Amino acid sequence: MTTHPDYWNRIYEDEGRPGWDMDGATPLAAELLELALPLGLRPGGDLVVPGCGYGHDAAELEARGFSVTGLDFAPLAIQGARQRYGDRVAWSQADWFTTQLGPWDAIFDHTCFVAMDPPRRPAYVDACAAHLKPGGIWMAGLFHDVNGRPGPPHAIPMAEMCTLAEAHFDVLHLAETSASHPRRAGREYLLVARKR
Repeated sequence: MTTHPDYWNRIYEDEGRPGWDMDGATPLAAELLELALPLGLRPGGDLVVPGCGYGHDAAELEARGFSVTGLDFAPLAIQGARQRYGDRVAWSQADWFTTQLGPWDAIFDHTCFVAMDPPRRPAYVDACAAHLKPGGIWMAGLFHDVNGRPGPPHAIPMAEMCTLAEAHFDVLHLAETSASHPRRAGREYLLVARKR
């Protein structure tokens, strides 16, 4: 059951390097930051990376000057992140829906939202809003195509994503990207939204 940490822990146990792990930060990081910096996000700001996995994106954002919390449901993910990156990032094994950490200036979300079962999407957006400071920025890399495979990850059309986000956010950017990892080329798009 994807709503329990054991589900995700088993994947780390069975695969060691899960299929979503690119063995490095997503190339989308640079593009998302380029979109967010003109909106007031600045190095030194507090960012959270939900579903951080082995911490590649969190460590990349820390290297770019942000104060980063890497959060994951699976204890083995956090253990692996610490082994790879030490204490450069504030790692936390926690549930995104219930954590009392934060609030943050921004969320960097690459494949966490799409890992959620579709019925949980509205609650996920609610959690994003709850974990951000007023005017905070949600940056996300999302899938519009998962090659017909059953999820997770789950694809979501841009129009549906826009409608969900607009419950709490002003959507400032929603468009396909050409910066994806080669294994994901042509299947991802970017969302940048500001909490109202």
